Amino acid sequence: MAMHASGATNGTLSNTWDSRTRTRVGAPRRYMVTVGIVLLVASVSLNVFFARRVWFFNHSQSLRVSERLLKVGKAVAPITAKRLGGQQEVISYEGANQGTVLYIFTPPCSWCARNIDNLKTLVDKERGHYRFIGLSLSEETLPEYVARNNLNLPVYCGLSSESVKTYKLGSTPQTIVISPEGKVLQDWVGAYVGEQKSQIEAFFHVTLPGIRPSSQ
Repeated sequence: MAMHASGATNGTLSNTWDSRTRTRVGAPRRYMVTVGIVLLVASVSLNVFFARRVWFFNHSQSLRVSERLLKVGKAVAPITAKRLGGQQEVISYEGANQGTVLYIFTPPCSWCARNIDNLKTLVDKERGHYRFIGLSLSEETLPEYVARNNLNLPVYCGLSSESVKTYKLGSTPQTIVISPEGKVLQDWVGAYVGEQKSQIEAFFHVTLPGIRPSSQ
């Protein structure tokens, strides 16, 4: 009977030891699972947070850009400006058989210089479909700039403050396409790169060479 009791006691102790061992082994596992869940939730929350910030930033940037652009379909008035080396003239759209492409630039603009090959290619390929006009917001070294880059299009400067305000000019380069009825068809601000280059190529059905390296 004593031996039997001793065996029962040993069995009880063994079961208790196994239970404690499982508890000690299981606790770290549960802890690690809990930590993993917490880290996963934190990671997802951070991803959602940053995704929202990126969306908000991109949305804000798009709104800022759209505020600087003319709305498609907007009717615009003729422009009074000074022809390079000439007198004041009025750039009108009524009665024109072609749409008009206004390319706004300044001689000191580095992005205008990098975009010059795109402009010249566009003019050469689309001259039969559109009337191209260059508008410089600065007269600084303008004759030298036009001659050096062999710009084969009429160039004007000396725009009135009213025209600058109406056409939302300021950033260069800028490309505005206007219909013969005097309505805005497209307005792009910046050099022809990335998605904007693709949009311009699709609109005019041309392939452009891209911008020059910044070192040039």
